[in-house]
Amino acid sequence: MAFAADVRALRANRASGAVALAATAALLPFAAHADPADVVNALRKQGCAGVAPAGSAARRDSALDAPARELAGKAELGAALARVGYPAARSTSFTVRGSAADEVVRNLLAQRYCTAINDRRFTEVGFHQRGDSTWIVLAGRMAQPFAALQDPPAVAARVFELVNAARGTARDCGRDHFAAAPPLTYSTVLTAAASLHSLDMAARGRLGHDGSDGSVSGDRITRAGYAWQGSGENVAAGQPNAEAVVAAWLSSPGHCATLMEPKFTETGIAFALAPGKNPDVYWTQVFAAPL
Repeated sequence: MAFAADVRALRANRASGAVALAATAALLPFAAHADPADVVNALRKQGCAGVAPAGSAARRDSALDAPARELAGKAELGAALARVGYPAARSTSFTVRGSAADEVVRNLLAQRYCTAINDRRFTEVGFHQRGDSTWIVLAGRMAQPFAALQDPPAVAARVFELVNAARGTARDCGRDHFAAAPPLTYSTVLTAAASLHSLDMAARGRLGHDGSDGSVSGDRITRAGYAWQGSGENVAAGQPNAEAVVAAWLSSPGHCATLMEPKFTETGIAFALAPGKNPDVYWTQVFAAPL
């Protein structure tokens, strides 16, 4: 994670891995049929072959039924998961041929694949049955890196709330002491300037106050149509949510001082995502005192 601050003087900021396992059973020509997901979860509850139970059931997910059906046609598991858009962090599959009876399926899975079945990282299960064959898919979803950033207006509102709460309490920013400051007013014009800079940083994968065109925060505020007598900017990168970015700014003397400056009365807040880059999110908060 990283961050930087800028204040202008007042005049007067895992990949998916798949392992396919297959087995053939030619046992018991007739017996009771059960939901294969129930068979898997019974093994996860009880353990088997000396393997400790997972302790949690794999959730039945119909999104995994289509890949299981494709396995019946000799498809590769990873490709089948990708075709349905399943974000697999890990996956495995089992094929039982010769009988769809639950006891046959259970015994074969218990004897040969108990370790994989009781891997807690597999959290969802789907299956396909045809005749006397059963295809089972177990998978775990990839963590969504931007889960807390799905609603940008709500995230900006939360940053705004946290910043004003911080300003409402006297604090030391490094060696400088700041009394409680009045709350800021949210400005859509300043937010537009903040958004453009966040997008610029994300596109370049570079944190800083200088724009790709050589601009600084005051230039961008002016271009947005805001007449100002003082301005400041805090930027940051890599923080996954509003709480983390405000905490990072408050822990840095320079950012903290910008945030607590009592002469600033308005602010704009924005972030931009940079999937696949490190850092993968860039934040900008602009502060200003209007003319």
